[in-house]
Amino acid sequence: MNLNDLFKWTGELTITGRDGEPVMVRTKPLVLYQRVVGDSDLGLARKMALKASRGLRKELNDESTNSYAAMVPDHADIEDGVLVNMVILASSPEIRSQAIKEADRPREPMEPEGDASLEVQEEYESDLDEFKALTNKAIDKKVAEIVQAKSEELSKLPRENLVKMFLESTVRSICQAEMLRTFNSWCAYLGTFKDRKYSTRAFASYDEFDNSATELKSQVLSGYLMLEIAGEDLKN
Repeated sequence: MNLNDLFKWTGELTITGRDGEPVMVRTKPLVLYQRVVGDSDLGLARKMALKASRGLRKELNDESTNSYAAMVPDHADIEDGVLVNMVILASSPEIRSQAIKEADRPREPMEPEGDASLEVQEEYESDLDEFKALTNKAIDKKVAEIVQAKSEELSKLPRENLVKMFLESTVRSICQAEMLRTFNSWCAYLGTFKDRKYSTRAFASYDEFDNSATELKSQVLSGYLMLEIAGEDLKN
């Protein structure tokens, strides 16, 4: 058996219409074949995702563009306190990471030996559950402390500083979402085929896929992401 075959997750996707029934091509349901893409295609997907994010960032930093008008909220009437909260919200991942590093954690229970009695193993599992609960509580407490300190710090800044930080965090969040959307879309496009042998892609180009009917694109993307999740579950 080829060990590489264990890491090629594949699946069939039957395309359905709005009524939930399979879309028919002549007398047969429309079935597409998907597989998780390899390193080469992942590299291409990442490259195109970064390109899309970079292009959108350039537009969002230019107030004269349609993208800026459509995607960046009007901040003229936003109160300073709301701006502070929005800046903090946009920093949530960084705040959480900082809290994980700085939280005063309890000592993790020592895992028993392999030949430990059932009672000892039961006690360890109970202690481990308590450890996890106390750790999460400590992290949440540290998050609250960091947020409080950050809120007090930001509240002292001039409005123009808050606006700048708000715009920077908004652009960062939008570009992150665009990068992820484009990456997933490219993976779905590269990993979807017309035949069981995975020799002919279902779409002639990425543009054809990206401009396809919303329902079709959504099903292809969802099908591919489910394959990735199943693959991760298998590895774990």
